[in-house]
Amino acid sequence: MKQYGKIIAKLRKERNMTQAELGAKLNVTYQAVSKWENDQSQPDFATMIEMAKLFNVPLNVFVDGDEASVPAAPAAETPQAELQPAEEPVIGYCKNCGIAVRKENLAQERPYILCSNCATELAEHEKAEREKAAAKEAEKDGRHKHDRNRGLIWAAVITGVLLAAALGVTIGTGNYIGIPVSIGCAAILYMFVAQLFWGGFVVNACLGGAKVIGTPGIIFSFDLDGFIFLIAMKILFALLRMLVFLVTLLISSCFALVCSPFTFVPAMIRVRSEGREEI
Repeated sequence: MKQYGKIIAKLRKERNMTQAELGAKLNVTYQAVSKWENDQSQPDFATMIEMAKLFNVPLNVFVDGDEASVPAAPAAETPQAELQPAEEPVIGYCKNCGIAVRKENLAQERPYILCSNCATELAEHEKAEREKAAAKEAEKDGRHKHDRNRGLIWAAVITGVLLAAALGVTIGTGNYIGIPVSIGCAAILYMFVAQLFWGGFVVNACLGGAKVIGTPGIIFSFDLDGFIFLIAMKILFALLRMLVFLVTLLISSCFALVCSPFTFVPAMIRVRSEGREEI
């Protein structure tokens, strides 16, 4: 049976290394080294090669997994090893990928440690998210401008047609006093029609009657005459409700028409601010 854990622990202890120091040299966490030594997991082949180079032992020590084949630790390091520059100490482990972070690959130390590769990837991801949000914001802003402009354009078309007709009648009859009156009424009508497309006070005022009109319940008998009576009363109440609605619509529309010059500017500001809030 292969004994990777005992082999790794034996080689590490003979070199007076801690699990953290070994993990730092292999770019893994000390928890991974602990799992190897307790036979809870096994290092991959690439890591075995690195350990063989690090411990200066043949690779077959790890491939065979035989503790008896582990050579004894050298009595002293060679002069060549002593001349090699000391490795930078481990500052910590990257929060994102978990590799050991030293001075040469440190990108961020606070509030958490990040290696240079992860920091670059996160920066690119944040840039892409900002560009996506900016595009979405521009799209929504354009849609709300379209809705606002649609009300202004249709109001201009409808008002222009009616104003042209009114001016034609006024000039044709020679009543030139009616020209400024027609222009004033057209301006009020323009603000009224635009707000019909935007919603808000004008629409609610015009449809106020429809929101309070209801039909009473009907008591009828469960026979042919009763059903005929029910259908007739339903039709009658529907016609009455339509009539009342038209009357209230006319009255409330006149009221909304009078109020529209005072609500036009607040309505335009509201439409614009609603678009920004949704963004």
